[in-house]
Amino acid sequence: MKDWIKAGEIASQAREYGASLIKVGKSHKEVTEKIESKIIELGGELAFPVQMSINNIAAHYTSLVNTDFNFKEGDLVKLDIGVHINGAIGDT
Repeated sequence: MKDWIKAGEIASQAREYGASLIKVGKSHKEVTEKIESKIIELGGELAFPVQMSINNIAAHYTSLVNTDFNFKEGDLVKLDIGVHINGAIGDT
């Protein structure tokens, strides 16, 4: 049970951290990498790559290796984070 709680706590902290990074002019890829590093720093592992979907993309968008863009004024950003601790997953 404690692994589920820890995974959820890390996912919550990483989500709040990520939300603070999403600003006009910031790089999608850079923000993604910072959130993923934060999850590891907090003692978790990625359950899946951090996903930030923009505007008409409903969900599950992950930066591609050779593709990046900056957030623009008015963008609607959906942040999806999954953390696992010993197989117990926190998903937000």
